[in-house]
Amino acid sequence: MSKKRVTLKMLSEKTGFDVSTISRLLRGDRTLSIRSENAELIRRTASELGYVPDVVGRSLRSSRSYSVAALLPSLQNQIHAQIVEGASHVCRERGYSLIIAHLAGTDSIEDLYADLVARNRVEGVMSLTYREELAQIAATAGPGIPVMAVNWRAPGFNNSVTLDERPGARMATEHLLQLGHTRIAHLSGDLRRFNAAERFKGYEEALVARGIAVSDDLVVPSGYGFEDGVRAMDVLLERGPRDFTAIFAVSLLTAAGAIKALTRRNIRVPEDVSVIGFNDGTLAEVMSPSLSTIAYPLADLGRAAADGMIALLDGGTRQCQKVIGGPVLMQRGSTARCPVERTP
Repeated sequence: MSKKRVTLKMLSEKTGFDVSTISRLLRGDRTLSIRSENAELIRRTASELGYVPDVVGRSLRSSRSYSVAALLPSLQNQIHAQIVEGASHVCRERGYSLIIAHLAGTDSIEDLYADLVARNRVEGVMSLTYREELAQIAATAGPGIPVMAVNWRAPGFNNSVTLDERPGARMATEHLLQLGHTRIAHLSGDLRRFNAAERFKGYEEALVARGIAVSDDLVVPSGYGFEDGVRAMDVLLERGPRDFTAIFAVSLLTAAGAIKALTRRNIRVPEDVSVIGFNDGTLAEVMSPSLSTIAYPLADLGRAAADGMIALLDGGTRQCQKVIGGPVLMQRGSTARCPVERTP
């Protein structure tokens, strides 16, 4: 026998609040005035009874789809997965559907966007990747279908939710400095882009604070993928005798790729070279050696993005710009004290 659907009326009978108040609270109506303990009671009761918003009925009544899209450049990246997990939780709680769209490197962003709007009737788009074409879409989409930059920032985007990345990059570099390393290389992203530039600035600030100049020979443009890390590490090693003892990589996957390249050349991590990455995930724990990283609350980032998008759609705000902080050093097996002697 199928389980009876929990309705707003049932929640009203259980909590003592009227249906209208419960409905407004659960759909995130920011104009609702209600005491925090009462709001918590309603949410807890809804969760305990397994209440699921009637999205279909609500959509038919209002001619809205209550759907938003998340554009991802990869379906395998753990960083994106953590962000989407947070966003999915908020969307489900607020009665919205989250549609995942994979944007591969050669895909047309214009075609994908048009398809999401026409076929899936999405009301907003959260993009976890930057494409220049997105700026034009964001400028012409109008207030009805906002485009939000998630985990990056660029001119032309009024709506963004980002990490405060510079302190995290500074923390990563300071960790290596505290271990006695002074020749610290950086495998960077495209320094013309927001994320890569912020992480480089944090690296630079930590070095300058110790009276160490940034050496161009120790900065190699990379990318955020595993193979990007392998290639960038190979470039750095082929520049001449190895005179660095530590690596700060722009991402978790870049750091993993760098370790692979080092291992292929019989350079030990961390005995010969220490490596630290940026952002954290399960991969960092299962690698050998386990990878030191800077962890951010990525699920919180996703929750903030979804919350901001729903506020835009429901009229709670006209613009959303949030910054999430809270970097934490996760010291693991890939970083150690600087060796007294280095093998060139």
